[in-house]
Amino acid sequence: MTDLVIYYTRTSNTKIAAETIAQEKNAELVEVRDKTNRSGSIRYIIGALDALLGNKTNILYQEKNLKEYDTVYIGTPVWAGKPAPAIKQFIKENDFGGVNVVSFCTMGSNGDKSTIESMNYLIQTRGGKIKRSFAMAVKNRDIRELALKAIKED
Repeated sequence: MTDLVIYYTRTSNTKIAAETIAQEKNAELVEVRDKTNRSGSIRYIIGALDALLGNKTNILYQEKNLKEYDTVYIGTPVWAGKPAPAIKQFIKENDFGGVNVVSFCTMGSNGDKSTIESMNYLIQTRGGKIKRSFAMAVKNRDIRELALKAIKED
């Protein structure tokens, strides 16, 4: 068995963190794509409102049986103190029963605690077991270095 890293990204920060984790852990990588266009300032604001209000979104991703993996890492950017709608939707669409999960988020400055709490609650309601969680403040920082430091505890 192996590990799996699942992520959503808008600006590539979470993608860089996820790719670093996948490479370090020799894990498979799955990107969750939001069918809603979230590019640009106005669409980002709408996305943040969707995150805050818990609005549903349509997503695309390569389906995996999460129970086939030792650990599933799942990452999101922080949007208005919440996980991105695409990651929330992914969690709602998948069976985490008995799956060991490490949740993580990337952020510019704050909102990590509420984002992680929200994600972990959703994962646990879907049967997942949270092994641990971490956040990375990526503003003006080396994302790869932060990701490597965060997973050294695994």
